[in-house]
Amino acid sequence: MRALKSILITISVALAATAASAVSVGKFAAADSNKDRALTKAEACAGKTPRICKNFEAIDANKDGTVTRAEIRAFRQGKRLSKGLPLKP
Repeated sequence: MRALKSILITISVALAATAASAVSVGKFAAADSNKDRALTKAEACAGKTPRICKNFEAIDANKDGTVTRAEIRAFRQGKRLSKGLPLKP
């Protein structure tokens, strides 16, 4: 099961690299207080992106302490795949 989850996350990250972000640009930009195009846990938990805050460790695929729009997109696509739902373009 772990191997399958890892494969799904890898596929999702690859797909996310070429896909538009699923996160509202406005919400992400508002939460990104230092404008580095990545959210720290503190930025995510500041009240503007509660779902990202709640799932921060799972979303942070490369475990660098920040999440990008691509990682958020990959996480959401992985969730869709695990539920048997089709990927969103």
